[in-house]
Formats: sequence, structure tokens, C-alpha cells
Amino acid sequence: MKTVIDNIIRSYEPLHEFWNKGGFVLCTAGEAEIRINDSIYYLKTGSVFIVTPLIQIYEIKPSADFERISFVNELKVFYPIFKQISDTGIPLKISKSPCWILNDDEFLFVKSQHNRIEKKINDITSSNSTEERQMLTHIINLICVETMLEVVSNHIKTFEIPSLRNSNVAYSFILTLHEKYRSERTVSWYAAQAHMSTGHFSAIIREATGQSPSEWISSVTTTYAKLLLEQTDKSIKEIANELNFPEQFTFRKYFKRYAGMSPSDYRNEAR
Repeated sequence: MKTVIDNIIRSYEPLHEFWNKGGFVLCTAGEAEIRINDSIYYLKTGSVFIVTPLIQIYEIKPSADFERISFVNELKVFYPIFKQISDTGIPLKISKSPCWILNDDEFLFVKSQHNRIEKKINDITSSNSTEERQMLTHIINLICVETMLEVVSNHIKTFEIPSLRNSNVAYSFILTLHEKYRSERTVSWYAAQAHMSTGHFSAIIREATGQSPSEWISSVTTTYAKLLLEQTDKSIKEIANELNFPEQFTFRKYFKRYAGMSPSDYRNEAR
């Protein structure tokens, strides 16, 4: 059950581990400076920041007394919600306003939900039944989803939701990218899924997100490559194969172009 525990809260995750994840993080003490989508936000007690495929978290600088609780889990846990609201302006609006302060009632609710998760994790640890552990894991996932829905639904009341098709196209693209980055890395393929020309599609994505589709594709691919380099002992060749590069040399060249160093150098530096 290590995956369940690690995905929910235990230790402070490396920043790119927020990729392909959903949920939110609540600051319960201290403060921190966080860079999200190239904007700087300042967290204090009661602040939350949202984690979705549209939100890229680059850097967190916490104070010595910074503490937080996390409701971050695999994207597949939250995917049904993200998919359901993909045709609204909500995802893009949240990506432009990913941090806010909870009121006292919301703060207490989130802490209560966190305690529920902690209890379920303890139950998982002490259980010898595979079926029971699976059921408890499912309950934890449901608590995560319920808590995020509550936090987000209260917040979206405070801003006007745009009904722009561009935001829908952008959000659908990024969700699909997180599913297909291993096999599809051309802008033309994603444009075809949106039934648009490559030029029109690229203009819409840049307008909606501030980045071009090719920048999104290279960023997502490189981030997942970093995860494999950091968290596995797979060879560079094995990682190249897993990411569907035609050969090891092509992967090395791609990674160095977008990460600024070779895969081997990155692995050595990360470790």
C-alpha cells in the first residue's frame, strides 16, 4: 500500500510529481512562495493551491515552519470530474486562479477530511485482507474527490465562468496529452482530434494557455522522462522504448534539447 500512502500525503513530493496528478494542497502553518504557470503566489495558513493538468508547478520555497496537508492523487482518480467539466470554462479559470484562502469552515472541513484519510490509511496498514485494502483505497479516493469538489465548488462562486470554446479545446488537448504523450507527440495529431487545422489549433492553445501545443508536448514528455530517470533504475534505452522513441539516440537528443542536459547527467544530478 506504499503507493496509496505516498500519493496522499506523507512526505513533500518533488515538484514534478504533481504532474499527471489531481487534487489540492492546504497550507496549515508557516508560509511559502510558489511558482505556478510562471506566476508567483504566496501561501500562508489557510491557502490552497490546486493541482490539475493545466497547472504547472515549478518551484516551492517554504519557510522553516511551513506545514501542509495534501489531497493529491493519481490523475485517474479525478479524471471523471475533469472530463465532465471539460466543456465549461471552469478548468481554465481555475488555472488562471490556482491559489486562494479558505474560510474557517472550509479549513476545518478539509482538516476533518484529512483525518478521515489518515484513519483509512492506518486501517490499510493493519489489514491482512486484500479485498478490505482495496475497498479502503477506494474510500480514500472518494474522500479526495469529495473534498476537492467541495473546495472548488465554493471558490467558483466568486468568479464569472467564461463560456469560451477556446478554453474547452485547450483543456481537452491537455487532458488528452497526458494520456497519449507516449505515442502522439505531433501538433497535427492533436489538431485533428479537435477537427481543426494545425495553425488554427496552435493559435487557440497559445491564446488560452500562454504556451504553444509543441511547448506543452515537450514539457509533458520531458517531465515524465525525468520521473522515470529519478524513480526507476531502468536504463536509458529502456526509458526511450517506454516513451516510444525510435532509438536511444533520438531520446537523448530530445531530452537534452528540452531539459538542458543529457538523461545520464540529469539522473546523476537528481540522485
